[in-house]
Amino acid sequence: MNPNAIEQAKARLQKAEKALAELRAAEYFDDAESAWSDFLLAASGIYSKLEQGAKGYPKSEPWFGKEKNLRKTDPLLRYIHFARNADEHGIERVTEQSLDNLHLKFNERQHVKVQAFYENTHEPKGDPLDAVVAGPTLKVVRIYDRRFGDFADPPETHLGAPVSFGHSFPDEVAEVAIRYLRSMIESAEKLPNS
Repeated sequence: MNPNAIEQAKARLQKAEKALAELRAAEYFDDAESAWSDFLLAASGIYSKLEQGAKGYPKSEPWFGKEKNLRKTDPLLRYIHFARNADEHGIERVTEQSLDNLHLKFNERQHVKVQAFYENTHEPKGDPLDAVVAGPTLKVVRIYDRRFGDFADPPETHLGAPVSFGHSFPDEVAEVAIRYLRSMIESAEKLPNS
């Protein structure tokens, strides 16, 4: 792996982390949408840098091939790839503005337990379920790739593990993606640079 690619991928990771911080600090839809777009671009840039850095390095090329394949098959990685392409090349929205609960601040979320009850006895039905009540916020949406007639739904899993309520909120999708992108760069650093 070309060491310059690692350095540049780390710089893109910092941009992605900054975009996540801005997304979480946003108080208005426009600011949140701009930060999400910045995150998508930075995440895509990490792949671009590592792809170029792998070229001509016998152990790096197959490693990147596996990463590229995982981006096509893993729901979360596929989603951010589709969202970046739609945001950059399309005209469809890559998020929706949700006004779920106007009693909460923008981007504020409260975790609650929800219990179902039997109508006739009012006895609890099953175990309480975890839920989230959200104030006005962005939510991720189904992304279409019109060029290939394909789509990606908001991810519910990543590397076979469920993504909890986060699959609805861009900042939580970004947080999980950043953890993966960081580990991908760490793996790339371990590849020979000759």
